[in-house]
Amino acid sequence: MKVSVVLRIFPGIFLMFLIAFLARGGSDLGLPWWPGLENLLAASPVTRRVFIDILHLNHILISIILGMLVGNLLGIPRWAEAGIRTSSLFIKIGVIFLGSLYSITDVARLGSTAVIIIVGFIILMLVFTVWLGRKVGMDPSGATTLAAGTAVCGVSAILATAPAVRAKNTDVVYSIATILFFGLISLFVFPVVGTLVGLSPHQFGVWAGTGIMNSGQVLAVCLTYDPGTVSHPSVSLKTGEIYNLTRVIFLPFVVLFLALFASRYNTGEEEVNINTGLWSRFPVFVLGFLSMVLLTSFGFLGPTSPPSRELTIIRHLYSWFFAVGLAGQGMRLSLAELRRAGSKPLLVGTAAAFLKALLALIVVILFVPRDP
Repeated sequence: MKVSVVLRIFPGIFLMFLIAFLARGGSDLGLPWWPGLENLLAASPVTRRVFIDILHLNHILISIILGMLVGNLLGIPRWAEAGIRTSSLFIKIGVIFLGSLYSITDVARLGSTAVIIIVGFIILMLVFTVWLGRKVGMDPSGATTLAAGTAVCGVSAILATAPAVRAKNTDVVYSIATILFFGLISLFVFPVVGTLVGLSPHQFGVWAGTGIMNSGQVLAVCLTYDPGTVSHPSVSLKTGEIYNLTRVIFLPFVVLFLALFASRYNTGEEEVNINTGLWSRFPVFVLGFLSMVLLTSFGFLGPTSPPSRELTIIRHLYSWFFAVGLAGQGMRLSLAELRRAGSKPLLVGTAAAFLKALLALIVVILFVPRDP
């Protein structure tokens, strides 16, 4: 990487790190003088009861909220823009490190159930969103773009699908705003509902990994509900990310299907180019995740119980990568952009998101055991 690139992105990365540091504290870094906002809230019985026990406000959610406050009240400084755009990269690196929590057996056991549930919900949401979009008079390309977001993995799916179905820029903006609108609500509603219903961490991970549309928000919600520790990692995160990655893996096939479907409405135009925005967005980081699973399974990173020094370091690292990346995601979550969502996409997206979350919760309660 060129020195000029490093200098351009460093200020924004430092700003994201500073927000994560304020939320998480510095004990991991040898700076115990700052315990973090989460620990400060937990120090008082009253604030602990309200913010930690009921609202599940932990360092991940605090990082997002602080990021949103900075981005929406102060605005993102120009000198920080390039670095903040790397926020999704931090999340993907964190996901790769997250592979250290799994063995091949874990992936096979959780993944087999995940494929069945995820495929069913992908088909259901594609059909429902396109059908409802046509009912309310949405443009076919706009409806298919929104359908990809509701069915697969939110913003990433929208960006991958848009060029394949020739979506207009307004379709993309409205679809992304709709997905982020529901995701913002999910950050606060899912943990509260999970607590009221009495979901176990494993059940909550299945619900979040299936019912929340945007990948980054799945991570945030799972860590909010079940933060975990280095010695006892978050079960919700472990389960939820398997379900999240399962639907991400299906992204190229969904884009291909939607491109072929949209071609029915593009009469008189050149043939749809299914390569545009498709293979360039294949989730390569999933291969890194699976490589980490193999390294852990064959003992290259030491024993898992109790975790070796190498695994302990990796677990601290992915926690920091998630906090930094999600702080950046919070800064990029513009409330002004959310207000720009058109009435039709917002109606269709909200209906699809509510249906998906509700049906996923019913499936979890009826069919998913409390323990994996």
